[in-house]
Amino acid sequence: MKGPDMSMASTAGRNRVQVQTAADVRRLLAAEIKSLAANPDLDPIARARVLAHLTGVALRAMERETLEARVEAIESALNVRSQAHTKETKR
Repeated sequence: MKGPDMSMASTAGRNRVQVQTAADVRRLLAAEIKSLAANPDLDPIARARVLAHLTGVALRAMERETLEARVEAIESALNVRSQAHTKETKR
């Protein structure tokens, strides 16, 4: 293995969490954004910059999560149609 397992991520001072889907990324980012926003020790400008970046990444993760759900729904519908078509052709 060439590097660290990218499917695992550590949150600040918390347990490692497994990241495999866009929903996992969104949850991880939400926790980090909450932690950063609540940290009074950070420079306000640096905190704002990091929060702006992380919220942009979180928005993209939300879009990806929605897209994944839509693709799964389409695949499921096509699978149902295919199975129905297969049953009809066997008659």
